[in-house]
Amino acid sequence: MGTSQETLKAVVIGVGHLGQHHARLMAQEVEGVELVGVVDADAARCGEIAERLGVAAFSDPSQIPGDVRAASVAVPTSLHHQVVMPLLERGIHVLVEKPMAADLDQARAMKTLASDKGLVLHVGHIERFNPVLKAFHERSLRPRFIEAERLAPFNYRTLDVSVVMDLMIHDIDIVLELAGSPLTQVDAVGSRVMGEQVDIANARLSFENGCVANVTASRVSFEAVRKTRVFADEAFLTMDYGTRRAFVASRSDGFDLGSLQAADQTRIEPKASFKEFVAQGVMDLVEIESDECNPLQLELTSFARAITHGDAGGVGAADGLRAMEVAAMISDSIAAHPWA
Repeated sequence: MGTSQETLKAVVIGVGHLGQHHARLMAQEVEGVELVGVVDADAARCGEIAERLGVAAFSDPSQIPGDVRAASVAVPTSLHHQVVMPLLERGIHVLVEKPMAADLDQARAMKTLASDKGLVLHVGHIERFNPVLKAFHERSLRPRFIEAERLAPFNYRTLDVSVVMDLMIHDIDIVLELAGSPLTQVDAVGSRVMGEQVDIANARLSFENGCVANVTASRVSFEAVRKTRVFADEAFLTMDYGTRRAFVASRSDGFDLGSLQAADQTRIEPKASFKEFVAQGVMDLVEIESDECNPLQLELTSFARAITHGDAGGVGAADGLRAMEVAAMISDSIAAHPWA
């Protein structure tokens, strides 16, 4: 973006598989931001990305110029604390990819330092910016049961953390928001398939308001699936983060729930399928297609505006830490689960 008095000078640290997209968007698509450099220990990779975007290349975060005010960090999770803490000490606002840190102590230290310094510390829970979530937020639903499923083929990029911290943490963050109630109980199982870390996990989360969530994650699947289903008295909602389509099923206006009782079947003809209920006006089914957008661009823009305008939005350190705390509870439950 062009420079001005209000321009936020920024860098991206870690320009691998995901960080390269942070850098491209920061350089070209995030209003009010000037990308001045990229940082990566891989000199060849760093130089290639820097040349492509017309910015400086640095081999170490300590080389970042003094006028830089923001940094997007997309290094391996095991390095988050090591990279982020010095940036905060320098007074640099940070967006760090999820999970927030390698362990809870590190995450708490990062949150505390950012708060003490009065800095923005956002965590990259990108699904919060997926437009399909509007299907839930635009309705007054009170979830009774939530089912979240996140499956992905195996890759070698995230072997330093379990599937709970790698994939499930997206849905942990979303479920905690949708349930809108304190968590009361966690029960989980999981197994290792490819290495030392858990690759498949399932967790049952119970909340104070009675809501229950069933959350499943796998990184050894044959297909990619990213869906959340919400069951409420008012409606049933399914959201597909991949296609960005949602379906809402609800009773038609004026429909009497008692008309389906076995003792009074004369009031309504039997139906062979749910589609017949819809076709005959007993149930309403609405398909929602979300507007085209780039969730990562929205996430980066939210981060920048939190710095320059004090806007709310984005996933702050408190929410990032909360998701990690629940992920740790799930991991502890998996570790304690007895296998015959």
